[in-house]
Amino acid sequence: MSLVEVVTSTLIGFGVSVWANYAVLPLFGFQVKLSESLAITAVFTVISIARSYLVRRFFAVHLKRFAAWCQVVYDDFSKMGHLT
Repeated sequence: MSLVEVVTSTLIGFGVSVWANYAVLPLFGFQVKLSESLAITAVFTVISIARSYLVRRFFAVHLKRFAAWCQVVYDDFSKMGHLT
């Protein structure tokens, strides 16, 4: 179901972005054709997918280390009486 969720979200986001490019860019002086809006959105969609993948991989690799660091920070604050 996670794959279905991701694909659905991506498709909805793609549609919203195509419309937004087509509607908003002219407000800033950029006249775009529908085909250009599709191309712009496709480029940003690929960038977004790559970014999401890299962030997920980073956290998959470093999550335990980050959780341990958070625990140390929490413990340090607890000792000072700020989180009691």
